[in-house]
Amino acid sequence: MTQPSDGAAWTMLRRLLHELRAASHRDDWLEQALDSLVAFLEADRGLVSMREAGGDFVVYARSAEGALSRDEWQEASQSVIQRVHATGESVRWEVGDEGGTSLASLGIIAAAGAPIRPVGREGPPTGVIYIDYRRPRRLLSSADLELLEAVGDMVAVLLERSREVARAQQAAEDGRLVDAPTLEELLAPESMRPVREEIASLGEDTPLLVTGESGTGKTLLCRAIASAGRRRPIVRALLGSSDDLNTLTSELFGHERGAFSGATRRRVGLVEQADGGVLILDELLSLPRHAQQLLLDVTQFGTYRPLGWTGREPRRADVRLMAATNGDLDAAASEGRFREDLMYRLAGARVHLPALRNRREDIVPLAQGVLARLDPGRPWRLDVGLRRRLMDEELRWPGNVRQLAMTIRRARDRALAADPGSEELALKHLRDRDVRDPMVPAPRSEPIEEPEDYAALERAREQLDERERQLLREELDRQEGVVARVARALKIPRTTLVSRLERLGIDRRRSR
Repeated sequence: MTQPSDGAAWTMLRRLLHELRAASHRDDWLEQALDSLVAFLEADRGLVSMREAGGDFVVYARSAEGALSRDEWQEASQSVIQRVHATGESVRWEVGDEGGTSLASLGIIAAAGAPIRPVGREGPPTGVIYIDYRRPRRLLSSADLELLEAVGDMVAVLLERSREVARAQQAAEDGRLVDAPTLEELLAPESMRPVREEIASLGEDTPLLVTGESGTGKTLLCRAIASAGRRRPIVRALLGSSDDLNTLTSELFGHERGAFSGATRRRVGLVEQADGGVLILDELLSLPRHAQQLLLDVTQFGTYRPLGWTGREPRRADVRLMAATNGDLDAAASEGRFREDLMYRLAGARVHLPALRNRREDIVPLAQGVLARLDPGRPWRLDVGLRRRLMDEELRWPGNVRQLAMTIRRARDRALAADPGSEELALKHLRDRDVRDPMVPAPRSEPIEEPEDYAALERAREQLDERERQLLREELDRQEGVVARVARALKIPRTTLVSRLERLGIDRRRSR
């Protein structure tokens, strides 16, 4: 066996740091660092062990051939790793040194470990970077140990940077919701008293299912409940964003490099990102059956398997789940489109948000709340005409609270365009197109010159409604009752589609 010169070791260090810098912007930079380290030092195995809750948690484990299975990385020298954790000092061991019985039994002839120290503060190591040899190739020199220590320092810096990026992303997400109502504001109206009482009885980890029409504020409520709790981070999964199974499963659970065509690097899924915090599942009924099974494992055991995962044991995540849907989950379960066992696990508690048309007394206070969040320093008021129009019984508010918020925002913009110093919204700042159902044709501005018989108009209207019912039922059958897919196929807003289904008396459960 040979021993590298100091000059060769420094050349190796420069090359390794160059590769680390080149890979530092990628999600799999740590994997790349271990691959390079194992190759440069001609080692058989390398791993990074991070301290977590009093134990060791292996983040990555690599060999010259690629990733190591759980059984393989457990054959690393735990005594070397634990010694570095305990002392904060580097360790080098070779055959013949004292205390090597367990290492020899694993077939290890040399091993070394260096601490990964916290950046910018004193304290015990946060992790250990480790290599070992099982076949005689070369001796481990003091220069190799220095190289390992330098890589450990570099890994510590990159890990801290990764955490800062994650914190910045979370802050950006929070920043986008600065004008969102608080939990107290959402639950203040008397119409929300049943919801308020149910939420007050929730435990910190209780799974929650929120139902209601599109635009009623389901995701806002989930976010507000999560923000009022201690769990962090808060992560949202938009399950209706893709119909591709690999894409959706990868987004939720992540994937390993080479898991499918185009998977050129490892991806961290939303479940892993939400570890220790809250995962909000939006558009729950868009979740495919295969992904439902994977999510069931998360709810039952706190485990999951990324796409392409080859380890004997699954990965673990401590996540509180909140789910939101505007569909009929019970009907989907009875029809076999959604797993009944998963539904019960997600619905540790259920909350239903009422439609805006069923809580008209809240419309004016909600509108004033929107204005207060848009312009905290301006004392906006609504004139009597606007108040009456917003509460008019003929308005169905198919987009619910979301539609009301956009209506008030547009009225405010018109008021400020006419008078930058304005502090009052009036009826003249409202447009009929802001508040009417887009599927209902606008009234004609000119009278019909030759009015038809009213009975004939009624017959024509009934025929048109029946044609629409037939079209919608056929499309519902083609899309297996998934409203989001029907809306995309017909190229209409989902809130509009839901409104039309209700208006025409179409039962989505029977349509399938």
